[in-house]
Amino acid sequence: MSKKLLAIALGMAATVGVAHAAQPTFYIGGDVVGLTTKIDDNTGGNTSGSAKATTPRLRGGAHILDWLDAEFHFVLPKDETYSTTGGSSNKSRTTIGAVFAKPNVNVGPVNLYGLVGFASTKVNFSGSSVSGVQSEQGVAYGVGVQYPFAGNMSASIDYIQYLKKKNYPVSAPGGLDVDVKAIAVGITYTFR
Repeated sequence: MSKKLLAIALGMAATVGVAHAAQPTFYIGGDVVGLTTKIDDNTGGNTSGSAKATTPRLRGGAHILDWLDAEFHFVLPKDETYSTTGGSSNKSRTTIGAVFAKPNVNVGPVNLYGLVGFASTKVNFSGSSVSGVQSEQGVAYGVGVQYPFAGNMSASIDYIQYLKKKNYPVSAPGGLDVDVKAIAVGITYTFR
């Protein structure tokens, strides 16, 4: 159901104002991301916890309409411990690729934006009781603010929910509930 609603919303956004569309303006950016992969263990292994990683995110996109951008994200992976059982560390390595529709509005000197799109999230688990690699795709969303500070440069901060998955399949029966979210601070350069 949510994929159908997302497809309808993106289709409507793409058709509204097509006659008023100007030449797209492209941008690239880099961010420092505080990525949290929260794991609730349903396998009986009692390995629940959160892996908190600080990692780079690459970002780019295009201003399609005055109020709408198309944007992609790629979050680079980093191994982090989310729990320890019996003296052994349980680790996760999260990699994310995502595309978003980015409606936005200028409020004074800042630009407020929302993000609605689709993310592919791959989590590699390694540890004493849970191991395996699994990719999941689904709706992703977030909000943020951007402030232009010099010519073509702007700074931004945003919050994004990349994945919320119940019964994430792994090697042990019962699965895991996995929640992946991020807070990012970064710089954007717009080509004009």
